[in-house]
Amino acid sequence: MTPIKPDLPPAIVLGLSPTGLHVARTLGRAGVRVIGVGDGMQSARWSRYLDRCLSIADSAQKLEALCGLFPETPQDQPGRPVLIPTSDQDVELILQNGERLGRHFAFQDSYRDGLAGRIMAKDSFYQLCAANAVSFPALLETGRDGLAALPDRLALPWMIKPARIHAIKTQMAGSKGWIVQDRDQLKDIQSDIPEGAGTLLVQEIVPGPESEITLVCVHMDRAGEARQVFTARKLRQFPPGFGSASLVQSHAEPDSAAIVTALLKALGYRGIAAAEFKRDPRSGELKIIEINVRPSLWFSVSDAARKPVVLSAYRELAGVEEIPAEQPQIDGVRWRYGLKDSWSALFYARRRGFVLPPPDISSAGPARHRLSAVWDPRDPGPALADLANLAYKAVTRVAARVFRSRKEDPS
Repeated sequence: MTPIKPDLPPAIVLGLSPTGLHVARTLGRAGVRVIGVGDGMQSARWSRYLDRCLSIADSAQKLEALCGLFPETPQDQPGRPVLIPTSDQDVELILQNGERLGRHFAFQDSYRDGLAGRIMAKDSFYQLCAANAVSFPALLETGRDGLAALPDRLALPWMIKPARIHAIKTQMAGSKGWIVQDRDQLKDIQSDIPEGAGTLLVQEIVPGPESEITLVCVHMDRAGEARQVFTARKLRQFPPGFGSASLVQSHAEPDSAAIVTALLKALGYRGIAAAEFKRDPRSGELKIIEINVRPSLWFSVSDAARKPVVLSAYRELAGVEEIPAEQPQIDGVRWRYGLKDSWSALFYARRRGFVLPPPDISSAGPARHRLSAVWDPRDPGPALADLANLAYKAVTRVAARVFRSRKEDPS
């Protein structure tokens, strides 16, 4: 294990899921002292690269604990502790408490100026895209009670998702939305949508397999320049079709990279960003799906492909002059989240008539190097914890479904 370098300021990683695990491992291997803040059985809690771990679920308690870790320092003072959120909920914590947290920590500028919040909210994000001539899937806005009255001008199938999905993510059991293949489904789906979901976006589903989804991650520095631009294909997701990455491979995607870097520059974005596109086979046009304003689950493949996005952002925030040198991307690096990807592969093998066709795993070419989302022989603890965490979630969700069905049909 790399010894901690005392000249490097510590990093505080908010969220200890496999996304936070990548950040902890990347910075820990660079000699950075890493403090993790998470809750429950999150896998990164058992990483050897954490110098310290705080287990806190409540946002108010988390805020107080964070501010108690380090004293207040001037914002222009070099060597301040660096705060890196790895979930939308933790980004929201910073957005809501930026002035106070800014007295203790360095964090990316997009959290200070409110731009990250506008990108996270799907309705305002698509408004930003429209203003900058970036194509996105056609959509309509409505509320939960207005679904049945939607006009027919939006072709089925649809994806329905909350505009502020991060605000009710815990109520969605890992789903990114609700799929509607015909209007007869609307009534049943309406009852599944939480009453507090707020504005809903009813969006066309771009046809074609999920292996046509392209990914871009980048560090936009304080001068507005794009550093460590990395591109890949999302070959499979969990849940299938409309979930988080379970199989990703580094692959040259210059069109996607050009669109997102131009958009981020136009918006004045500063910090880490991760974008997702899908090419519409009807027009050949790339359509943007979303931008994450934090590290994403699949970021570890970027490091293996010689594009250290997280390390680049950390070193700028830390005031370290030596930013990682730009190197050509290595294509063919395949990343897999084993258990989840196995489930998705089995789903496609058994299910016919799904709204999307099975993915074409060969679309990104042969795999030249493979790595796991969680397993690492140098740091085995998180993989064991992740198995336990996935089993716990599966049992909890099955129990919730059984309870809900019995409540709806007491006979």
